[in-house]
Amino acid sequence: MLAILSGTDIYDQRDKPAYERFEVNPQYAENRHILKWWTPDHDALLARLIAEKQWVWFWYATEGIVTLTHAKQIDDWKRNDPLCQRYAWYNVLMYFAAARAQQIGLTRNIRRPRWKRCLLCKHKFVENSLPLPLIERLGIDKLDFCAPCLRGAVLQGSGNDTAPRTTVLKYLKKLSDIIGRVPPQNFGEGTADLRDLTRDGRVELLRLLQNKPTVKCVKSHFGSWLNALIKAGVLEDGTRKTSRGIQTIAIDGHVCLSLGEKTIDDFLHKRGIRHTKEPGYPEGGYRADFKIDDVLIEYFGLAGNPDYDKKIQEKTSICEKHGIALIAIYAKDLMSQERLEEKLSPLAVKNAANTTPNRTRKKPRGG
Repeated sequence: MLAILSGTDIYDQRDKPAYERFEVNPQYAENRHILKWWTPDHDALLARLIAEKQWVWFWYATEGIVTLTHAKQIDDWKRNDPLCQRYAWYNVLMYFAAARAQQIGLTRNIRRPRWKRCLLCKHKFVENSLPLPLIERLGIDKLDFCAPCLRGAVLQGSGNDTAPRTTVLKYLKKLSDIIGRVPPQNFGEGTADLRDLTRDGRVELLRLLQNKPTVKCVKSHFGSWLNALIKAGVLEDGTRKTSRGIQTIAIDGHVCLSLGEKTIDDFLHKRGIRHTKEPGYPEGGYRADFKIDDVLIEYFGLAGNPDYDKKIQEKTSICEKHGIALIAIYAKDLMSQERLEEKLSPLAVKNAANTTPNRTRKKPRGG
């Protein structure tokens, strides 16, 4: 089964699918130009997409197939398949994938969308009434909120343009408390912002986001998002922009050269994990972001930049050469407290063991 957009506003409905359904002609699966390079690995890809994405799996099919297939094979196919001269090649590939999945019985594994009661408004809704952008934010097995409740909280450009100054300050402080870190501009609108939160955490956050001020509103009151965070007490006064990012002060007084560093420093401080800031490497003149006992911690916030990636490799090589344990933290690891907790949990356990008093049994007097 495939789907196309329905004629109604798909973000306003709860009781019917966001997309209309239609059968794919089985003949699409007989495309000899695609079958020429199709392999069992491609069938396995379709099976995996169906398991992970259920009734919206086909939206991911074309990208997955292209990633799995050699570029020359794709180029040759697009050039030689007559259907690609008549229709967009990515649609031809998607229709083939849908027909192929039907033909070999994979679509039988798609579960029936369930009726649920929204945790925010308490109205009943059917899971497939959620459009794809909302499903991506929640995850196919965590669809606990209806589209009307989510549209004003997580879609780009949503929010209140006229929220008063005091409301903005309270919002930013509360947002920071809920997510446990400095909130970036437009937080809540990213596809991964809700993904790692607990069910209760999502409810709390979404209730707040339903009444969020827009970035435009925040800047109209305070000139910039950064200044608003300072005025709200989320960042300390003295925070400033530098060529490397935003220099600010952690709760324990450490100077941090980015908001990512501050997030990690505050995380360690709140858990009583003793740490050293900017320890040196044994060679190369490099400094790490943190050191806990004999473990170095680096926040590689600019990974993806060629020059920066070269420095990451050099630091990693030095640690391997000298037998130094290195924990590398990337931007994705700061998406939630849960991710950061998972990354640093071994250190928390070790720290607790090192700081637990030695409760030995006292020897009785006179014994």
